[in-house]
Amino acid sequence: MSARGTWLDSRTTQLRQALLGLGLTITDSQVRVLLNDKLDEYARLMHVSRRTAQRHFTDNQLAIFANSLAAAISDEAPGADMADFDRAVLLPTSALGLTVAALAEALKVAHSNLEDHVLTDGLSHLSTLGMIAADADADTALVPMPRPLLLRIARYLDNTAKTVSEGAKLPDGLAESARAPFVTTLQQDADGLRTLANTEDGDPPTPWRNPNA
Repeated sequence: MSARGTWLDSRTTQLRQALLGLGLTITDSQVRVLLNDKLDEYARLMHVSRRTAQRHFTDNQLAIFANSLAAAISDEAPGADMADFDRAVLLPTSALGLTVAALAEALKVAHSNLEDHVLTDGLSHLSTLGMIAADADADTALVPMPRPLLLRIARYLDNTAKTVSEGAKLPDGLAESARAPFVTTLQQDADGLRTLANTEDGDPPTPWRNPNA
């Protein structure tokens, strides 16, 4: 096993144990994705290699990271199977279309930057979204969705917007002049999903933007 693999496996186990101790149920694969994202972010911001980023990730920083994750993603029900989760949010089909399109664009970014773990995470969100949508009543314009799934997708879009704003390679065919609008659209989609996920007044939600505008 490579040194990188050994470090990541060890830290994944440590981080998962720390999160479990904080009451956050989460799988090894999900922790691995979060840890990879953190390393990528640090390496980009500090202009260092991943190996250097690993050396700087001390036990104390792991504990701080675990606490921040527990506070930030507890509503996403890490480790829970979304297929069995309560589908309490009614997502308009137009908003579903926007979500699928946003995930597709975010996946293009992951592909362009050869971020396999990010690509896998996004494809998992897209697959789950599709399977739950396919299970909905075909005669309704509102698709019941699990709130944690929408929050997970919103965070994924936010993370993609952040990497692009920090200089990640754009998808093929997208000009550099489109970088800022692309980031803004991803952020709007993330914010719109969070708004729908947190709607509690019982009124049918509306999409957050016009896809043809």
